[in-house]
Amino acid sequence: MSPTQPPRSVLVANQKGGVGKSSIVSAVAGMVSAAGRRVLVVDADQQANVTSSDLGVEGDRGKGLSMALQYAHPLEPTRDVRPNLDLIPGGPALAVIGAIAATAAQSGMDLRGNLVSTLIDLQSAEQYDLILIDSGPGDAPLLDALLGTARYLLVPTKDDDASLSGVELLAARYLRARKSGSLIQLLGVVLFDANPRATARNREVFEQVEELLEGSGAAPFETFIRSDRAAAVDLRIRHITPSELVAVAEDPLKNRIQRLREKKNIAERLWSRDPSGLAKDYQSLTREVLSRLSAAEKDEVSGGVA
Repeated sequence: MSPTQPPRSVLVANQKGGVGKSSIVSAVAGMVSAAGRRVLVVDADQQANVTSSDLGVEGDRGKGLSMALQYAHPLEPTRDVRPNLDLIPGGPALAVIGAIAATAAQSGMDLRGNLVSTLIDLQSAEQYDLILIDSGPGDAPLLDALLGTARYLLVPTKDDDASLSGVELLAARYLRARKSGSLIQLLGVVLFDANPRATARNREVFEQVEELLEGSGAAPFETFIRSDRAAAVDLRIRHITPSELVAVAEDPLKNRIQRLREKKNIAERLWSRDPSGLAKDYQSLTREVLSRLSAAEKDEVSGGVA
């Protein structure tokens, strides 16, 4: 495997917002780390949804990642935000990257090279089993740097035209990154916020996605993430992952009653009746992601993929 891009680093991206990027990153990270594997999450989004909303970490507002991109300053993760799970926080400090990129060539700044070197150094020191990189929908220069940094790409989308257009726009950037020498490979596209009963519509969307991916060598993920608005509210309010929400929902009723008596009702109220279905979707997606990573790595060893 080439040393120029960190191994087992997966960028989750789409040039449309609100399609589940942060949710997928936090859920997959939580499940892999809970299984005893070391995971690093890189929140490369100004909104810092993974950092603050999903994992409940205050962070440094993206300053550390911004300095790594600009000056190759060593990355210092926030450690053990969950057992076996470290985090490079995102935030508004990343907003400067777009402006800096316009003059990067004249100043000799290499955003992609800086990020690759700092991530490889951190990976060498910490020996993470998986690196997951979240991205924002805008800030094209930062997205290009991420496409040149990650080894694999996972693209979530909803079934609306705007989200699928975001997939198409990202596909064009992905192909440009490959032509520029990036070794990034497309793992596939996953349907997010889908209606499990809308089988005809889901099949139609998968056909559209297959057309968008034609020639890429990647197929849409078989797993899709169902729509569960109540669970989504609980996850963000509590800053927890889907598997953690299931544990909360299974908390004995008597313990909940006691906490309500202690006037903790606002924090303790659950909007979702049964989040287990959503958690199973993420569990299935995690298995499929790991399976595709393993297959891609075996193919590389055998010489099947550049």
